[in-house]
Amino acid sequence: MAVLKRKSVVESQVVTSNEKTLEQQIEEETKQPLEKVRVEFISSNLTLLNLALSGKGRTGGWARGRIVNVIGDGSSGKTLLALELALQALSKIKIIQSEIYPPVKKLFVVCNNVEGVMDFPLEAMYGKKFVKEIEWIQTPTIEEFGRDYARRVIALKPGECLIYILDSFDALTSESGMKRFETAAKKDQTEDGAYGTEKAKYGSSSFFNNICGITQGKDATLFIVSQVRANIGVTFGKKYTRSGGKALDFYTHQCCWLAEIEKLKRTVLGEKRPYGIRVRAKIERNKTALPFREAEFTILFDYGADNVGSNLSWLYGPDVKTLKWDEVNYKREDLIEHIENNNLENELEDAVEQKWLRIEEEVKPNRKKKILLNDE
Repeated sequence: MAVLKRKSVVESQVVTSNEKTLEQQIEEETKQPLEKVRVEFISSNLTLLNLALSGKGRTGGWARGRIVNVIGDGSSGKTLLALELALQALSKIKIIQSEIYPPVKKLFVVCNNVEGVMDFPLEAMYGKKFVKEIEWIQTPTIEEFGRDYARRVIALKPGECLIYILDSFDALTSESGMKRFETAAKKDQTEDGAYGTEKAKYGSSSFFNNICGITQGKDATLFIVSQVRANIGVTFGKKYTRSGGKALDFYTHQCCWLAEIEKLKRTVLGEKRPYGIRVRAKIERNKTALPFREAEFTILFDYGADNVGSNLSWLYGPDVKTLKWDEVNYKREDLIEHIENNNLENELEDAVEQKWLRIEEEVKPNRKKKILLNDE
């Protein structure tokens, strides 16, 4: 497959001490300083999702140092995307050359598993070291979560990075709500004044507006998992929502909605069984790139995100059985094996990004804004 050279400027790039970044090379060639980087990214481990989130393939993904939110129904891949983020941070963030943050000397990855359930075979999927490197905690109330996250952010020093996963926002209760529940249980009577509004109030009037000031200049990324809920009342055609109120909408930089497209099944010994799912991600809110981009990808049970398979499905179509690569025809599974065994993932990612960016370029309106102010 012919792959064009990348022309886009990357915002974060892995380099050795003897290499020049792409930005430095461009500055030398053009003699013009590049625009200052405002946001950097941590890969989702899915090229297409990276592109939908940030407009960048290998160097894109979740907004680093921001609050991001993933919303979906059960078994749509929310927790798995959080785990993939943790894996990418643990394996790569210390070798990424950042223009915003100092080199990472110490990384803290925290998984606040409020639901108290983790059904993935983590050791088999990601290794024992992965499980050991993550701090697994459980805070039942939103106030306790807020204090825990704020303490960790405040304590961050230059060269320290925090990846904090909250799974999930819906499982949190409020301290007053928990107290009412415990009192009612002890007295064996109906809860008094159980309105359930304290959680949204705490988020809007305390946590989100204060945490933005605390995280200023800190290398702290908050990844919030949310469940889909039916939208009641005036919805303007939108059937689903998620808890958290308007504050969660306002303060998040990327909102990624997930939906299962289909279950992938395989027939063995006359029996058909699911082995994975296809997922559609829709980026409804995005402060770091163009909004309303969509990406489809595959999740394989007991494996995780299938980046190679997802990329091939997007380039050739999900149902095409014979794929052509470097003028050679392959069966789909044979081509996946060929790419993985010969370390051709980067070449495939470049082909996907090239096609994506070409579509983005073609879809732009062919108009230019008049500059009213003199830049000189």
